[in-house]
Amino acid sequence: MLRIAVIGAGIVGASVAFRLARRGEARVWIVDESLPGSGTTSASFSWANANDKTPRDYFELNRAGLEEHFRLRDELGGAPWLYPGGNIEWAGNEAALEDLHRRIERLRSWDYAAEWWRASRVNEILEPQVNFPGPDTPVAFFPHETWVDAPRLAKALVELARRSDAETRFGAAVEEIKAGNNGSVEALRLQGGERLPVDAVVNAAGPGADRVAALLGRRLRLRPSKGLLVRVAVQESTIGRLLHSPRVNLRPDGPGYVLVHHDSVDRELDGDAERESLCRELLVRARRVVPALEGAKVEEARVGVRPMPEDGLPCAGAVAELPGYYEVVTHSGVTLGPLLGRLLAREILSGEVDDLISPFRPDRFACAR
Repeated sequence: MLRIAVIGAGIVGASVAFRLARRGEARVWIVDESLPGSGTTSASFSWANANDKTPRDYFELNRAGLEEHFRLRDELGGAPWLYPGGNIEWAGNEAALEDLHRRIERLRSWDYAAEWWRASRVNEILEPQVNFPGPDTPVAFFPHETWVDAPRLAKALVELARRSDAETRFGAAVEEIKAGNNGSVEALRLQGGERLPVDAVVNAAGPGADRVAALLGRRLRLRPSKGLLVRVAVQESTIGRLLHSPRVNLRPDGPGYVLVHHDSVDRELDGDAERESLCRELLVRARRVVPALEGAKVEEARVGVRPMPEDGLPCAGAVAELPGYYEVVTHSGVTLGPLLGRLLAREILSGEVDDLISPFRPDRFACAR
């Protein structure tokens, strides 16, 4: 029986471990220096979609990733972490509206569900408390998109893996990956000294994936970016789905909460602006879009580091020069996690590389040893 260690218990690593353990063909360890779903997974806007993903092969991967969430729900007989309802978006000026029109035309040509609604109809049927610029404002509606309680999903997948006899090692960083004379992985040494004999290692360490790769002499270049999420407490139901407005993005975050984010604020995280002022700015913007948030208060602010390979595309699969070593590092981890988990488990256990991930192999990056 193969012995496999999955490094990282975010949504991607948890998905890989779940699928490996579920197959019953390997002894699986899940290793993380913190707790399941507590890293980048806990600081993601968690919007599952293929909305603005290009080129085409990346779009198809994300479309399959979105569909995988519903496939997993049906397989497990329920998914309390999955919140369908769609996503609405509108533009702030003519140039942005033209861009949105072009995107919807492209998505429709690729058979992706995208509709145009008038703002008045959105208020009447979907979101009565959203303040649009006017009743005739054109609003894009993407009915199949969803948001995910990603930490809850990661924890659930780890627990399901445990029920299939996976073992966990949390609170201990990987300090060494030992390789044999032919370069194949042989063992992990964890902080504290424990040694795990392995035949394969999956690097799903998110923002720390470059450090894990370096333990084998591989240079994995990442282009990480920070994101600020503000969770606000509300006393009444305000919105029911994902909203993307010109200056702020919002979604529900469980009963009594709304999550607020925008890329324009993220770009200020490395500047002189204090986090508290950025939180206040996001809340001001949110209240303009949803006036019912006037009495809302900031409950929590989270800054996450999004892992992203240097070319912006996923890195998924075996590294040829390091037998037994696999990488699965990507932006859009919430959209892609369950799908990559299933496809990586298949590759590790049977050697089959799915066409969906063929364009995103790690070997497109040089392996410096």
